[in-house]
Amino acid sequence: MIDSSDNQADKVRLLAGMLEKLRTHDGLTLERLSSDRTGLAAPLIDLAVTRRYANSHNLDPAVAAFTLVLSCVRDDLDGTQQIIADAILGLRLHLKAYDDAGLDGNITRSLYNPSVTRRRQTLLSNWHRIHRALGTEPDPAPSDRSLRGTTEPAVLRKLAKRLIDRNYAPEPRAVTKSGGPIAPENEQSGRVVVVGGAVMDVIFRTKSLPAPETSSEAFSFDLTPGGKGLTQAVATAHLGLETYLIAAVADDRFGEEILAYLDAEGVNTSLVKRVPGVRTPFTGVIERELGDSIAVNWRNEGSIHLTPSDVVDRRTEIESCDALLTTFEVPRTTMQETLAIADGVQDHRPLTIVTPGQPYINERISHDALSRMDYLVAHSWELGPFAQGQTPFNPDPVARNLLAFGVQTLCLLVSGGCTVYSHRAQDPIGVPTLPTIYKETSAARDAFCAALAAKLIENDGVFSNKVALWAAAAMSCAAANYSQSDWMLTRARIDALLDRSFGISDVGILAVPSTTDTAPFGDRNDFRNIPQAAAKDQRV
Repeated sequence: MIDSSDNQADKVRLLAGMLEKLRTHDGLTLERLSSDRTGLAAPLIDLAVTRRYANSHNLDPAVAAFTLVLSCVRDDLDGTQQIIADAILGLRLHLKAYDDAGLDGNITRSLYNPSVTRRRQTLLSNWHRIHRALGTEPDPAPSDRSLRGTTEPAVLRKLAKRLIDRNYAPEPRAVTKSGGPIAPENEQSGRVVVVGGAVMDVIFRTKSLPAPETSSEAFSFDLTPGGKGLTQAVATAHLGLETYLIAAVADDRFGEEILAYLDAEGVNTSLVKRVPGVRTPFTGVIERELGDSIAVNWRNEGSIHLTPSDVVDRRTEIESCDALLTTFEVPRTTMQETLAIADGVQDHRPLTIVTPGQPYINERISHDALSRMDYLVAHSWELGPFAQGQTPFNPDPVARNLLAFGVQTLCLLVSGGCTVYSHRAQDPIGVPTLPTIYKETSAARDAFCAALAAKLIENDGVFSNKVALWAAAAMSCAAANYSQSDWMLTRARIDALLDRSFGISDVGILAVPSTTDTAPFGDRNDFRNIPQAAAKDQRV
């Protein structure tokens, strides 16, 4: 997000002040962060990068914050500054390095003593030996007064600044209390390529929409990277999939922010097309309190877009992926070329999941392109262009026509649930709605598509009741957390929602009577035995 220099300076001062307070007693320890009752550590715990890392790896916020500080001291401070931060905050970052270098054990124990005064005295008394143990050539040792009053505050301000900058930096590996690494929850288990839009979203949250020729006040505002392609890519990355985004991004400051955000979220940006000298597209979004929204897009298509030749240039990555997600954010000819590349793969053809948003106006999609869509994930209103003048509009016959034209499966999203039309089932199948107080949000469909891809890859491409319900649960997770600036989709959250709503007999396995885990969709595998969840807020 864009942050004014004044606002960022205020955040740095607040965070530096917190670090100065936490240097007292035994320092900034995991135990101290975990047991914080006064809110002293709130500036660190509430950092966007801390919340994002905690959510994506299903960690306690204190563990995520502690990991972030260790990583920042290790990677962003050097020489004397790193030694001072480690000792004064009692991080024990160099404990093993000091032991390996043969530093006297008494010095090491005193350097990490529970008293900051003792740690400071030990540092000053053994200034040169401590530096040499780490292979660092020191400047002359400061006085105690200079260290306390000038050097330490300067080091902590720099650390605070680096922590703030980490809001869009790659995530560190988490650590345990003993300093050992914690394996991420979502190990990569498949490769996905997403072809779609990457824009900036301007989001106003308001209680009511203004009437014509009037205005209203927003209670919240965000300026953040967005777009269906970008959001689907981030969601798939958080589900543990190796994710590549193919999109056109401007080389202005907003384009740089988009790329930094994608890097921080674990999305590979090597296939992104950079377009020099143009302006980043924007989407203006007005969201109401319960998540329903309206949007206006400025795509700047005349200056920035993906061409068919752009995807041809990236065909190797498209052909080698497990699942291809594409949206109507790219020109129609580009979308059709993308599907044609995937369909041309003879062995291990990628699954194709298509989002028809925004619908093409006055442009017909070829029957060949429709027949190459394994899954079309749509809202009812997006089927309007396929209705061919039908009055009044009824999505059911349109859905059946799309199947006749070759679409393999149509997932029609309705009120947090899903109606599935498929060649495998004679009648449409209703996927239960998982309750949330929020209406479907802009990110909900993107979460559904990401979860659909993840579960299909895991299920060897077989679409079943479990796959459909898991994707619907992901949609509800995204909707339930829409009001958080950093909504996160994780397997643990999806499984937890299903466990609370329907019951899970094993990790990720739904207890659905009279069906098998791998039963194909449509063979009397229709959710009628799944109890409806109690209508309550499912915030996960």
